[in-house]
Amino acid sequence: MIPLKTEPFYGRVVYPIMYVLNWVKLVVLVGVAAVSVPAWSAGEQIAAPLPFAVGEVLEYDLKWSVFGVGRARMEVLPMDEFAGQPVWCFHFEVRTNAFADKLFKVRTRIDSWVSLDLSRTVHYEEVKREGKTQRDIVVRFDLAEGTAHYTNFGQSREPLRLGAGPVLDPLGAVYHLRSRLAAAPAGEAVCEFSVTDGKKLVPLRLQAQRRERIRVNGQRWDSLRFVPETGELGGVFEKSEDSDVRLWLTADGAATPLQVQGEVIVGSFWAKLRPE
Repeated sequence: MIPLKTEPFYGRVVYPIMYVLNWVKLVVLVGVAAVSVPAWSAGEQIAAPLPFAVGEVLEYDLKWSVFGVGRARMEVLPMDEFAGQPVWCFHFEVRTNAFADKLFKVRTRIDSWVSLDLSRTVHYEEVKREGKTQRDIVVRFDLAEGTAHYTNFGQSREPLRLGAGPVLDPLGAVYHLRSRLAAAPAGEAVCEFSVTDGKKLVPLRLQAQRRERIRVNGQRWDSLRFVPETGELGGVFEKSEDSDVRLWLTADGAATPLQVQGEVIVGSFWAKLRPE
């Protein structure tokens, strides 16, 4: 039976799936049971072939318990130019279906522009439509000053001071991590860097737990399972305090995120890769 308090319920179950999909994309396989992330230095270029290219599209079915609640899509758009420099352009969108629309309608899109070496976000935009909540967010990254400038409908916040090392928005972080893992030698799979939504800076840590063979939408895959760890999730990933998130990604070198499962007080939610 669907809970009567639909807006708070879907605010913690349906919409957070968008961020859970970022978790799914945060770990990439390079054909071994585990990987070790090499140290990063400013200005370092990605030497290894990337596990993604312009035109890549990944689509996911979203479910809560036995109910389908929507779909999500992630895409690598054509290369763009920002402040006179070539940059990557990544796109993400999520929408609830007719069933979920009656309870808590979601139409959200994110666009992220990331430096050519995939080490820093240079610009971020989010158009968020979540129930009665509306946000038009723009985050401008001043790389020279090391700050992020957040605005919502043109209203500014105090600049956020960014730390050293890689700092990405939640979507750009996906592709940064994929590039690092693709270049890593065999070893222990531990990845650490920082993620920001322009309001707070969060250290992120991911480590492989074990290798598994799983079935996703009728197809069996060799995969690695990961559990994300952060110092403080807060509003960046909107993961509720009572939830438990697990990720599965292919172990065949294709670096494809397969599935994410989250456990919350009201049940399980899933995001599963759609077949091509």
